[in-house]
Amino acid sequence: MASWAPALFGDTLVAEGGSEVKTEDALKDKIVGVYFSAHWCVPIPPPPPPASVARLSSPPHRVNIARHPRPNLRSTHRRARPLLRSRRCPPCRQFTPIFGEIYKELKSRGKNFEVVFASSDRDEASFAEYHGEQPWLAMPFANRDLKNKLSAKYKVQGIPTLVILDENGDVITKDGRSAVMKDPEAFPWTPPTLAEALGDSFVRADGSEVSLASIAKSGANVGVYFSAHWCGPCRQFTPKLIEAYDKMLGDPAKPFEVIFVSGDRDEAGFKEYFGSMPWLAVPFDDEKRRDALNEYFGVQGIPHFVMLTPDLKMINPNARGSVMSDPACEEFPWRPKLVTDVDEDCEGINDTTTVVLLMEECGDDWDDLTAAITAVAKDVKNAEEARGEDERSTLFMTVTETGGGIGAQLRKLCGLGRAASGVPQLVLMDLGVGGYVKLESKDVTKDAIATLLADYRAGKLELQSPNPAR
Repeated sequence: MASWAPALFGDTLVAEGGSEVKTEDALKDKIVGVYFSAHWCVPIPPPPPPASVARLSSPPHRVNIARHPRPNLRSTHRRARPLLRSRRCPPCRQFTPIFGEIYKELKSRGKNFEVVFASSDRDEASFAEYHGEQPWLAMPFANRDLKNKLSAKYKVQGIPTLVILDENGDVITKDGRSAVMKDPEAFPWTPPTLAEALGDSFVRADGSEVSLASIAKSGANVGVYFSAHWCGPCRQFTPKLIEAYDKMLGDPAKPFEVIFVSGDRDEAGFKEYFGSMPWLAVPFDDEKRRDALNEYFGVQGIPHFVMLTPDLKMINPNARGSVMSDPACEEFPWRPKLVTDVDEDCEGINDTTTVVLLMEECGDDWDDLTAAITAVAKDVKNAEEARGEDERSTLFMTVTETGGGIGAQLRKLCGLGRAASGVPQLVLMDLGVGGYVKLESKDVTKDAIATLLADYRAGKLELQSPNPAR
């Protein structure tokens, strides 16, 4: 039985015709597609949610990129026919009926495949009408909390999104929509390994080639840099990365190589931009490899910088902030800090549960407060590693500066008012789900922080809706 499934979807699912089936039985030994969609579906990227914190990113801001231009869906799968009413906007209107045909074809071939619809509809009537046109299962609409947690777990940024899970509930790919559209026959759409995505060789600006094997032999930590000539924030970050690269060039204690993955619109732009860089690049004409790397690392915006060990193990999936805050390169290879200051690096705050300790006016207690939140962060990280989790489930951040920075935005978002002398404040933010909770006590200790997080994870605390961003 699929014992992992009820924790994600609830004990029962809705089948065709509105009947209920047991989740464990329905998903036993199945590859499962979790389909996030809605009756009103809007194109990706989605508009900001009501409590958007799109501005909560440490400068320079990232530029969102459309990695997967919408394909001509009719030519991709000829048997598909428009099943949904025209009032639904693309891309759900296009993708859902095509995916439905692919699903039915796979089922007819005896493939161990099932899909669970996780609805973002605004009311149950819309959900029932939309699900009535789909051939698969659905989470009951009433399970809003579970659905929101599911969206947060897989960091869903827009719809339609299709996450593919294996028979044990582990992720095969979070970009199932693109995988299905590229090759419906490639079930269960297992993505390439990192080594396969990287390829065997790279180029320098002078046209010479360098092999992946020679990079590994040198023992260099590898940075994978997603950037483009036309991107303003990239032009701010690139010189900082060049400074770091040059600083460590020739230092045997800090072997370092960077591989540029271009998002430029044409080869002329690539050549001009790459000509200013001292490192390697994936050849511009190898679009398949560039796309594979974007998909592997889940790049949603640029600049994006990833750090890997010499044997291609993950060091830091979001290392840009670490580079920016470490001009002396003393913290190379920029492993993720257990606790970051929001004005230096708030990467992940929009889609990952984040504990934030605001202590702008608590100078005398900074050391004790920092020690308390760091201790909890260390315990959580150790537990994640013991479970074999690569991605952090909870982030920990502090606010130490007064003024108009990210901390000020957080105060407005959570209605915290001005910082008071000697009074720390603690909030747990889960913006992917849609809210936050505050620690009411002014006594912020390790136990208080751990208890707030444990109570939230146990479902004992109810999220408050953030104030709209101004």
